[in-house]
Amino acid sequence: MHPLIAIWAHPRSRSTALERVMMERGDLEVIHEPFSELYYRSEERARPVGAAFSQGEPLPTYAEIRDRLIARAAERAALFKDMCYHCQSHVLQDDVFLRRLRHVFLIRDPEKSIASHYAKNPQVTREEIGYEAQWALFERLRELTVPAVVVEAEELVAAPERYAAALFEALDLPPSPDALHWQPGHCSEWDSWKAWHVEAAGSSGIERRETAYADTVHNHETLAAYLDYHSPFFRKLYERRLVPEALK
Repeated sequence: MHPLIAIWAHPRSRSTALERVMMERGDLEVIHEPFSELYYRSEERARPVGAAFSQGEPLPTYAEIRDRLIARAAERAALFKDMCYHCQSHVLQDDVFLRRLRHVFLIRDPEKSIASHYAKNPQVTREEIGYEAQWALFERLRELTVPAVVVEAEELVAAPERYAAALFEALDLPPSPDALHWQPGHCSEWDSWKAWHVEAAGSSGIERRETAYADTVHNHETLAAYLDYHSPFFRKLYERRLVPEALK
């Protein structure tokens, strides 16, 4: 049975950079946000701002998407990156699938991710901020005694070689130092959400990029409320993050 790895992220957590690292390894088939159509098209839980879903195709069900992922991993090692809230009500009840996966949670300082998310989508809902759903899934995995790795994005950016090496080891993947560098360009895996990946397409590695936003958690009432709500979930995950031995 080939590995099937899940990176459970939240928007603007630098998840595309980590996803690109996994693409560059060359030994994994990488699937981008397979459950996003379930959330935005099938269940219409929020507006898919910036999405370019194929029109006219049947609306996917959770079971269909899950089974396609399992089938892909039957042929070769595979990885998908997604948001927990895209399929939360389903996956929390799917213990067999949760046990099939190797789990990574990617988190980032909510002050930064919330402002970045709002700049891309001013209609973002509280649920779409994402930390609550991450923690709920993390807790479910603990109940099932299923291992999970938590990676903090800013720490990954500060020491990519050490964090990537530690993550590969935690996932029982061979070392792949060359995966940290690539030629800039758009990846076809991102077609449905191309507008959200302009910065990633212009990158050549895991790079620190600081952006100043007009609306932040410090001057916008709704964003401040989102921060207050999600910060406890972020802190719980942060306390359980991966810290490479070399940085302890």
